[in-house]
Amino acid sequence: MTKTDPVRLLVIDDDDINRMLACAALEEAGFVVDEAPDGEAGLEAYARQRPDLVLLDVMMPGMDGFETCRRLRERGAFEPIIMLTGLEDTASIEKAYDSGATDFISKPINWTLLRHRVRYALRAAAAFDELVASERNLRSAQQIARIGSWEWDPGSDTCHRSDTYCALFGESPDGFGTRMAALFERVYPADRAKLHEAIEGVRKGQRYTLEYRIVRPDGMVSTTQEVAVPILDADGSVRRVQGTLQDITERVDAERRIRQLAYFDDLTGLPNRAHFREALQSALMRESSRGGHCAVVLINVDRFKRINETLGQDAADQVLQVLAVRLGQGYGSIGPDGGSPQSMDAPRMARLSADNFGLFIEGTRGREQVEAEVQALLRRASSPVKLGEQSLTFTLSAGLAFFPEHGESAEALLKSAEMALGALRRRDALDAIQCYTERMKVDAFARLSMENALRVAIDREQFTLLYQPKVDADAGRVVGCEALIRWEHPDEGVIGPDAFIPLAEEIGLIHQLGQWVLRRACEDLGRWRASGNALVPVAVNLSASQFGRQDLVDQVRAVLDETGTDPALIELEVTESALMRDTRSTAELLVQMHDMGLSLAVDDFGTGYSSLAYLKRFAVNTLKIDRSFVQDCDAGHDDPAIVRAIIGMARSLGIGLVAEGVETVAQARVLQAEGCPVMQGYLFARPMAADQFGKVLAVGLPEARMLARRPR
Repeated sequence: MTKTDPVRLLVIDDDDINRMLACAALEEAGFVVDEAPDGEAGLEAYARQRPDLVLLDVMMPGMDGFETCRRLRERGAFEPIIMLTGLEDTASIEKAYDSGATDFISKPINWTLLRHRVRYALRAAAAFDELVASERNLRSAQQIARIGSWEWDPGSDTCHRSDTYCALFGESPDGFGTRMAALFERVYPADRAKLHEAIEGVRKGQRYTLEYRIVRPDGMVSTTQEVAVPILDADGSVRRVQGTLQDITERVDAERRIRQLAYFDDLTGLPNRAHFREALQSALMRESSRGGHCAVVLINVDRFKRINETLGQDAADQVLQVLAVRLGQGYGSIGPDGGSPQSMDAPRMARLSADNFGLFIEGTRGREQVEAEVQALLRRASSPVKLGEQSLTFTLSAGLAFFPEHGESAEALLKSAEMALGALRRRDALDAIQCYTERMKVDAFARLSMENALRVAIDREQFTLLYQPKVDADAGRVVGCEALIRWEHPDEGVIGPDAFIPLAEEIGLIHQLGQWVLRRACEDLGRWRASGNALVPVAVNLSASQFGRQDLVDQVRAVLDETGTDPALIELEVTESALMRDTRSTAELLVQMHDMGLSLAVDDFGTGYSSLAYLKRFAVNTLKIDRSFVQDCDAGHDDPAIVRAIIGMARSLGIGLVAEGVETVAQARVLQAEGCPVMQGYLFARPMAADQFGKVLAVGLPEARMLARRPR
């Protein structure tokens, strides 16, 4: 093979999926890969292709991997053979090496590591080829590849070591000595037992490949890989043992770094979602075997986006790092320094996404116990965080799922816990714990179905606008209307906005819907004007996400210009909470809106901040008194006093008023008496189609005149 020839690999595996994944991963790494579904086909493919390396599955029907490997070696195959095995017992590993395997990889396979192992095996094979090709360059080749050789006579316990071998230990040949026992003094104490066992085996004629650590005189610890092959006499006794020793510290460190990148979160040092899922699956297998239970907890930082937007990315990252330490304490995932994980094999706490952490608890004894433990954890972790001179307070919420009740696999339990956490978010619940219920799955499927249908509805414009009149009861005439969207579902019939507007906001479709409503309202105004009717302002609702867009004014202006609509005929309605999300941006936006000639109404007034300060600052045009106060204003409750206070506030600031949800004459009389004659509700008219409202503009609304005051 020349330097320009592609590296050819042969994958022999009876499992179609594993073979496909292995081929895909290796081809992506730049190798040319052939494949075979069993041992016989693998032998034929090898004879045809003469690959540079063979990946060979152990467990195959017919001729297994051990026999296939043995036959390849018998036919003169000298290339590296890496065996893929789910067997981890010592006997199976020894059998693999006895069959002639170069290396083995345990399943399940990390495909990123596989590519590096293949490259390493190819490099090692190339190094050995150089050694065989030219004995004159043996010493320099050994030094380059950091491979030392040795030969041991078990009978006399005399061991001859090459210069490179001794150098790997930081010793000179004279200083090392010739006895095998001298080796053990330089082996890392925890690895001495397995090396001793391997040497006892080679005395009996068993070859071995072993990784162990050595301690150099300067205290540096290196990782080595040793291969030992017994040379037998005719009677089967071991005449001598030949071996090689290679420094693989760099490879081991690289694999450790790759594993760190693949399985751990850079910011917090916690295990990531992939590692957490694998560890959770192992925990579930343990609990299943003993009939136990396990809880999965997803922890979310409430309104974390606000922290990010207000304080910046660096501050948000600091909060997450502090949280990682607090949440990890007691769960074996964060080390004493608050950084490195103590255990890479049992990460019970992990960071799953930007502001989501995961935890699993084995051996649980009931929901109450878990909820109490989680509540204590959240309370401890959510104590204020000091950021410079500022102390930041926040809350945490958690979704719970239990094995085996809510899922029997790691993925199923994570999905159930995510559904529980999602239920909290949709309710805008903070500092809360929610356990999964089967109803959530039903709701999730229903939401998914509605989401798909809503996307289709937007593409096909399956919506209509209705208009509910606003009436000046004193004057007995219609003075405006509110545009109300309805979804004309082909199967479900007419669907009200409460059923789909929150979903449209959640999945990012609300802007398209809002643009459609504004455009349709302007088009209807144009039709009413063309019919010769006197026009009244139309109120169009804006969601909080629409109101927060920087291009809102430009988008509104574009629609008004395209339809030729007078801005004075459009009133934009927003809730108090939308106004108060970013007061500085709101103030700037309202200036631009007023400069255009648009007016602004605050919807559902009285249920939120109800602040005189923000009313003065924002200079809104109209307050809409929430229907909850109107409903009981004639029933002897405190609501008339609230209505009176709102009316007084509006009068003092010169702000217009509209009372929503007026359904009875008694309610209307109270509002008139208190000084709020402009009303909207079923007492006067239900929402109606555009054509019908056009007739109202032409001939008036009889119900509007029922409370008109006679001129004095």
